[in-house]
Amino acid sequence: MAETNFAGPFFAAAGEVFKQMFGLNARAGKPRELEGSEDHGWGISGILGLAGQAQGIISLRLPLALADNLLSISGVETTSEQERMATAAGLVSELTNIIAGNAISGFTELSLDISPPVVIKGVNHQITWPKIAPVIATRYETDKGAFELCVCFKPA
Repeated sequence: MAETNFAGPFFAAAGEVFKQMFGLNARAGKPRELEGSEDHGWGISGILGLAGQAQGIISLRLPLALADNLLSISGVETTSEQERMATAAGLVSELTNIIAGNAISGFTELSLDISPPVVIKGVNHQITWPKIAPVIATRYETDKGAFELCVCFKPA
């Protein structure tokens, strides 16, 4: 799976961000190729695009329970369901942005831009991936819950 060479910096960044921000050891599983729009069970996803001398999409997918745990670790409390959902979405958006930013800093030979992240909520929501490259996913396990990072990345 040669595509994991390009995805590797994203997968490494995900583990490092969870360690630095939340003190969680994110144990990465084996990378796998996603097969279209498979069922996944994740409740919230942060998605952002990459452009410039490469193009791609990355997505951080996790259950809302993990987002709640991460907010709790950060000392963030919410007073309503609406505030909880908005705060969780903001957290996932920012995590996606940080992971992508940390990863692309390793591609010194490429000039890359990151789009603002968008967040999709709802269990088993569907992401339509571009057909530019295979989508490589890695599931991570932490003591507070699992998450998955998906990368579709093609250098120009």
